[in-house]
Amino acid sequence: MSTLGYRGERCTCLQLVSHCGIRVVGSLSLERNFRRQNRQIMGAQEQGGTRWEPRWRWCFAHEEMFVVPVEALSPNGALPAFGAEAEQAAGVAQHVVQCISEAFARYWERSLALHEADEAQWFPPRAQHICVIRKGHHVRPYFQPIYNSSWLFYEDDFDLETSSIELATYLFFHAERMSWRRQVLAAFEENLPYWLVRKEEEVADFCQGCSRSSRPDAAAFRALSEVLPWLRRLYHRRLRPPALSVPGGLVALGTSGLLAPRGEVRHWEKLRLKWQQNAEKVVMHHYTLYAKRERKPVALFCQWLSEHKPEVLLVGEELEVVWDPQQPPDTSKLSRVLGELAPAVAESLRADLEVIDVHSRRFRDAIRAPSPATAASVDPGGLSFLWRDRPIIAYRLCEPGMDRLRLPAPPYERLMLGARTMHEWGHLASAAGWVGVPPEKSGEFAESCARLEELCAQVVRDAPAAIRAALSNELERLEKEGSVGRALAQIVYARMEDYRANVVAREFLSPLELETYVRNNVTCLKQSMRPTALFQRLVRYA
Repeated sequence: MSTLGYRGERCTCLQLVSHCGIRVVGSLSLERNFRRQNRQIMGAQEQGGTRWEPRWRWCFAHEEMFVVPVEALSPNGALPAFGAEAEQAAGVAQHVVQCISEAFARYWERSLALHEADEAQWFPPRAQHICVIRKGHHVRPYFQPIYNSSWLFYEDDFDLETSSIELATYLFFHAERMSWRRQVLAAFEENLPYWLVRKEEEVADFCQGCSRSSRPDAAAFRALSEVLPWLRRLYHRRLRPPALSVPGGLVALGTSGLLAPRGEVRHWEKLRLKWQQNAEKVVMHHYTLYAKRERKPVALFCQWLSEHKPEVLLVGEELEVVWDPQQPPDTSKLSRVLGELAPAVAESLRADLEVIDVHSRRFRDAIRAPSPATAASVDPGGLSFLWRDRPIIAYRLCEPGMDRLRLPAPPYERLMLGARTMHEWGHLASAAGWVGVPPEKSGEFAESCARLEELCAQVVRDAPAAIRAALSNELERLEKEGSVGRALAQIVYARMEDYRANVVAREFLSPLELETYVRNNVTCLKQSMRPTALFQRLVRYA
């Protein structure tokens, strides 16, 4: 979490208003070491084996993927300490980490240069979690393992026998553009001007890497490498503006910013079509890995539900309850929703429900007083959620964008499911009044809130005059809410309900679940907040 440092003070905004003692104050028993118990439940990844620095353990939680975390990156590449841990903990070859490091350093340097040359099209460099799919494994393509803060690669991208340093470097640009645009075709288009400023030896190395690549979408990159001699002759409004008029005129190529002679647009159209078709082919190929669906896995899954009665509601389309643990033998609605499943998908569903069941039972075991029926507000989105009129967790089989009935859960999703489940129970505990500021600390809490409001106001007052002038309309709007300081502090107060829920959740979650939750929630807000909300973003980051 970033911090708000001002006049020698350094603390998070939530720490400022919660240091006076927000804690579990009511009817929850936390006497047992729930975290140790949960480590036993979550399996061998949490115990025994070779010892390594705990802060890296999360990066090797799944055999099909390892992660180079943001804190292990600098403009010069990956920290040497991480490479040593990766080799010891997960058998990651040193030459792979070295290639990641060098490619990232080149990406950083070139991003700075491109942003300086054309800041409207090129982002300044940033570090994201580098998620690398291991050789021999299949993971859902084009997804972000860590929400809004990760890039997806393949281990072969960083092995010079199946790649090259220039291909690896360009893949950082491609992954970064994908994280912003969320579309393969848009990322491909908008990165094309990159090739106008590359040296011939860099282009040659990229082409060699494409010829060796084993990525699922390698054909698209090979198609790009084949047209680079033509593409590098094109124009760009900032990077290579045309000096003379071109017979027939120039045509803009999509959102790339490139300008091509009118008679050569067909080359662009063919390349664009190849990329679109290749992306569709990659996605469909992954689905075919789980295309063999059968009735037997559904029958076994329903039998398991009837026998074990996990504490979870299963809901289908339109939030219709299709299975209820209070009526375990009735699986007719559920069977109709499931239809046929691939064995791996059925097993993934079962593993998800086991996680929800374990956390729910442990929370219930800790309750020492009657609980409310539900929390004040319920968000049916996310991986799981508290049901609207019963104290029970619901799991959406048809969650939009998740394909739970077609694909197994990808890496880190089940860890996040556990965290989300306990976060929801934390909301119930907060609604019951079991977590909050003790009465004897209420005065101190009020003083902290006043201090926070003054600190927010002071940050705005001390901002450069040019920034305050550019954001004058935004500041005027904040003033209408009482004062700028109070309006900005309200952003923190609005998050206190989540904070109280997490005070409870952290007592039940394993270290891996906690870290997954934090990394999914510490993310870039530029995509979700308006450009003029500069001070609001600062407070959210703090």
